[in-house]
Amino acid sequence: MNKSKKPIKSTKKVNKKQFTINPKIWIVLSAAIGLFLIVAVLFDLLYKRPLVTIDDTDYYLEDMTYHFYSTESYYDYINQMYGGTYWDMPHSEASNMTVRDYAKLETINTVIYQQILYNEAIANDYTLTEEEITKIDEDINSILNEQNLSAKFIKKNGFTSDYLKDVFTKNTLANRYKDDVIESLEINDEEIKAGFNYDDYRQYDIEYLYISTEVMNEEDYSSQPMNEEDKKAALDKITTFREKALDAVDWSELIPEEEEKLQYRESNFLPTDTFFAEDFMNTMMSMENDQISDVIESDGGYYVVRMINNNSPETYDRVVEEAITKAEEEAFGKEYTDNILPNHTFELNEKQIRNLRMGRITLTN
Repeated sequence: MNKSKKPIKSTKKVNKKQFTINPKIWIVLSAAIGLFLIVAVLFDLLYKRPLVTIDDTDYYLEDMTYHFYSTESYYDYINQMYGGTYWDMPHSEASNMTVRDYAKLETINTVIYQQILYNEAIANDYTLTEEEITKIDEDINSILNEQNLSAKFIKKNGFTSDYLKDVFTKNTLANRYKDDVIESLEINDEEIKAGFNYDDYRQYDIEYLYISTEVMNEEDYSSQPMNEEDKKAALDKITTFREKALDAVDWSELIPEEEEKLQYRESNFLPTDTFFAEDFMNTMMSMENDQISDVIESDGGYYVVRMINNNSPETYDRVVEEAITKAEEEAFGKEYTDNILPNHTFELNEKQIRNLRMGRITLTN
């Protein structure tokens, strides 16, 4: 016995009401939808969105054009030396980030950093000095009138006097605030200086006449010694000029323009860092100031040397200053991270930043 139940089919006819829309209404609705889409697209295109918000203040691309210009100019110079390939090269082996992306991040970070320091300066009642105002005016004049920037370029990037004054004012006060903070930190300059041995960085300043005793092979650019006749001629020539040099005040004017073999050069060296041969270096290190050497043969040529200064502190001072600056930057970096940045807020608009392409923000017409 089949106990399954069969569905009972209704014999009643279902009435379905058909609704029709007036074609005119369709046209109105379509037009309204189309207008809405157009407005939405235009709003998306025209509505200004900030690149970054710092301490509840929005900063847009036009607020940062000078910063982008500075970064783009620097990297574009290198890009030209690389034949136009540098922008898209990897920034480092440890990262997939390109130079182009790194430069953009570098610019945004600089804006945030300087704005926060400027906000600190203003909070501490910093104002421009007369000297700083004069310097800012000079810098603005240099950009607008002395750097060969076209009127079209200046207008496109909004480089008005007021805009540049605002940018340079912020940078000036931010930098002075930073210098004052560094001054307050415990950095022992004398202790840093004591870490460098002066004798290792004692600089010897010289000028010299030089003539080669080697001949270049143009096929493989190798060199070989001159024959004895040509070598003697080279010795006679530099010996003649040495006699003239004994009574000359300005050696740079000794050699006539038509002379092709004899050369005048200025140089300096350290006991621990020189391209001169050791024996030749030791000879020069034994010379007194203003002393003129005999003709010396070394490194494939003849030399006549005048000692300008056998005890110049230039390299030592530079190395010490670099070490002090490095210590200051490290100390300030810690102070900024630990005690300044936590008092401020910033938010990146990653979508807007992502749409920017370095190399084409300010440099293209």
